[in-house]
Amino acid sequence: MKKEISYFVATSLLATTALAPAAFGQDESAEGDQVMSVYERYRPDYDAPGIRSGSFLFYPSIEAGGKFDSNIFAQESNVTDDFIAVIKPTFALVSDWNTDYLTVFADANIARYADNGSEDYEDFNVGVSGRKDISHGTDIHADILYMDGHEDRGSPDAIGNQVEPASTSTFKASVGFKRDVSILSVAVDATYEKKNFDDVALNGGGTLNNDDRDRDRKTAKARVGYELADGREAFLQGTIDRVEYDNSKEDGGPQRNSDGVEIVGGAAFDLTGSARGEIYGGYMKRSFDSDTLGEIDGIKFGAELLWNVSGLTSFTGSIKRSIDETTVGGEDANGVFTNSSGIVSTLFFGRVEHELRRNVLLNAQASYTKQNFELTTREDDLINFGVGAKYLLNRNVNVNVGYDYSYRDTTAQGQDYSRHAFMVNVKAQW
Repeated sequence: MKKEISYFVATSLLATTALAPAAFGQDESAEGDQVMSVYERYRPDYDAPGIRSGSFLFYPSIEAGGKFDSNIFAQESNVTDDFIAVIKPTFALVSDWNTDYLTVFADANIARYADNGSEDYEDFNVGVSGRKDISHGTDIHADILYMDGHEDRGSPDAIGNQVEPASTSTFKASVGFKRDVSILSVAVDATYEKKNFDDVALNGGGTLNNDDRDRDRKTAKARVGYELADGREAFLQGTIDRVEYDNSKEDGGPQRNSDGVEIVGGAAFDLTGSARGEIYGGYMKRSFDSDTLGEIDGIKFGAELLWNVSGLTSFTGSIKRSIDETTVGGEDANGVFTNSSGIVSTLFFGRVEHELRRNVLLNAQASYTKQNFELTTREDDLINFGVGAKYLLNRNVNVNVGYDYSYRDTTAQGQDYSRHAFMVNVKAQW
């Protein structure tokens, strides 16, 4: 599940990164009006110039490197390590218009394991994102994204005796309207997402049927904000969604179709060039069609912060509490096996970025996630820590090195694990 979230985050960052050079190419002075982290900042001597094609800029790149993973199967004992060769081609075609924007982007992540070919994968993402400005402060926007990936071995829904990781595909489309004029702002968004998991062969024979995990999600969200003094805003936000599984009951499981609702209120701020963020709290609830799964409800809360501690150092932090999907089961308080209705996850994340020199960037990040599997006694604690550095040789070449540590402590027997990963890659961009 954490891997699935990472796909969305990574793809969103790809689109944002692709747009940044074009946006600042139009008006470099805009940088002083926005709160940006060290890694996001415009660097004319080291950023890819792009290849102009009419009123568009084309940003191709390719990244190649190696990785060592100390525990490729995310096992508690008898761990297996391996060296992995990775190549990541990407491109983005970004409009260079005074108003509106349109971007088409794609990336691939291809890995080959030295000794365990069953773990090889070819992931890719492709998408289109656009915005039409109706008037000053008012626009409509839309995004379409397709992702073809794989499920990490450390996912709670992954079974240890799979021959290979489960392949996944996700289609996501969204459309929205935003009006931010004077002291009142309104935003409305609708999203459709379809997720599929391929069946996987099992060691010793047989097949893991993942059809009971295939699902659609339809989401509608509305937010109303009221501007206060000095870049501060109070807001109220509501979200409803419907999750429908393709055939969860056909595989002997409960009917996992459900309806969700979230209502939060909070405050946001944007202090020019210094900090921006928001904090919110409210209520969340998910009701299942199956009587055996019942419902999950509780307090919804979260916070986000980007703070430029100094001209050379930035800090990004977030807290998020959510209800996540799962199909795993476990023992209840009476020791009887039962299906979990969902995971209540609470995530704490922090990242520090530092500009050692204009062309030498450092980062360190850490996260802690608490997962409670409803209707069972299972609880997971997930810890991640990583450090990295980027050396910008020129506008076309940079070198990245990094280390990542991940650890899971779970009440599920035999499913604890720890992993160390070391990575180095060279990226060429135009």
